[in-house]
Amino acid sequence: MPDGSLSQFKATLARKIERNQKRQARSDRNSSSHTSSDSRLEFNFPKLSESELEKVKSDIRSKAKLKRRKELITIAIILLIVILIFLYLA
Repeated sequence: MPDGSLSQFKATLARKIERNQKRQARSDRNSSSHTSSDSRLEFNFPKLSESELEKVKSDIRSKAKLKRRKELITIAIILLIVILIFLYLA
């Protein structure tokens, strides 16, 4: 065994214990500041009629479809640029 290996091992153990104590203290502080898990969140959403609900759903669907279309166009443009660069360099 090289000289000092036992003292280095003891120092490593001491640092490990200090880190664990520090981590434990930090987690204790964080857990006490959070709300208890038995409390439930309550949302105050307005009650919608069937026709209003369908209108909201269709609006959400149209927005999602528009977003998807924009993403596909962006991907197509980027892909086209990459292909053109590749063809230019080849």
